[in-house]
Amino acid sequence: MDKLARLPNESDLAYHKRLIYGKLVDGTLADEDYSELAHLLYGKEYSSDSTRKMTYGSLRTLQLMDEQAEKSITSEELLSELDMKRMEFQKERQKFYDQRNALNKVLRERARQEELNEIITQAVSNGDLPQLEYSPAYVEESDNDLLVSLNDIHYGAVVDNYWNHYNSDICREMMCHYLDRVIEISKRHNSERCIIWANGDEISGNIHHSIAVSNKENVIEQVIGVSELISGFLAELSKHFQSVHFVSVAGNHSRIDIKDRALKDERLDDLVEWYLKARLQAFENIAIGDYEKIDSTMYLIDIRGKVYCGVHGDYDGSAAKVQTLQTMARRPLYAVLSGHLHHCKVDEVQGVKTVMAGSFLGMDDFCVSKRIYGEPEQMVCVCDDTGIVCSYCVKLK
Repeated sequence: MDKLARLPNESDLAYHKRLIYGKLVDGTLADEDYSELAHLLYGKEYSSDSTRKMTYGSLRTLQLMDEQAEKSITSEELLSELDMKRMEFQKERQKFYDQRNALNKVLRERARQEELNEIITQAVSNGDLPQLEYSPAYVEESDNDLLVSLNDIHYGAVVDNYWNHYNSDICREMMCHYLDRVIEISKRHNSERCIIWANGDEISGNIHHSIAVSNKENVIEQVIGVSELISGFLAELSKHFQSVHFVSVAGNHSRIDIKDRALKDERLDDLVEWYLKARLQAFENIAIGDYEKIDSTMYLIDIRGKVYCGVHGDYDGSAAKVQTLQTMARRPLYAVLSGHLHHCKVDEVQGVKTVMAGSFLGMDDFCVSKRIYGEPEQMVCVCDDTGIVCSYCVKLK
């Protein structure tokens, strides 16, 4: 192969550089006479001496070009490194912002909770509350317990339409009727313990404009009112059972802010349990909060060896969510207890019982606008070591 021949696809600069470097640097063209290279390098015939001088000049130019190229690469690498440093700084700054926001969220939640506790404490201390007397009951051991719903009370709402009439006075009447029915069912089955599950929406709140307009009391009055109602309910039940247990999660109607801005853990239903603990602390056979609360939206409770999972239902509407709840619970579930949809139903999904309780409220204007129909009703289940043996959908009117 002719070493002086131009290679395929070789550029003018690359060809020129190969000949110069071959003659003066790497020696691959050392035997070639300068005069033979003149025409190839410069397009004309020159003497050997002139061509030699010209090639040394070209060599220096090519070397300067190579040095400049190296400097350019170094600059690009430096810029790339600076970009990486800038990205790392931005990442660390974002981490700082995230941590600060998380801390502010915790502080804000605690401040709101403490403020609400102070408001309720002051309201209670200034009020004239009825005396609740503890009267120990002797109940023989039996093979079953009652699982009693206390869902979707919506205390504070006022409804007056074709299908329904509801207010705080009617709510209290319903609670008295429900208490009588629970005691009747317990005597029929000789039940030993009573587990009250209050899975949210104990107060009406102000989450929809129509609700805000129809609420008779403000939310603090609603919390105190429904807490007193439940306190009396539990106190009476304590006379008929060996022990009474209260479990709860918050519902969507008690959130403090509108849906898009509301925080998951900022819901006023949580204050009800706090109130009950203080109000019923003298009742030795009433247990408030003796269950596994996974977070503010989900709890687990063991009833005679079976695990029941409690949710409100606003996050868990579809049947497909049952398997998700079982995964989240990290253990096999016997049943899922929920409310939210305002009607009673017992079903089974993928081997897991689903128990849905109704509401005290019945049909309000929001239900009418969404074509959601439901009678005021609650659910009472009789449970033994095999699970739920029978259930009662108790009509409240």
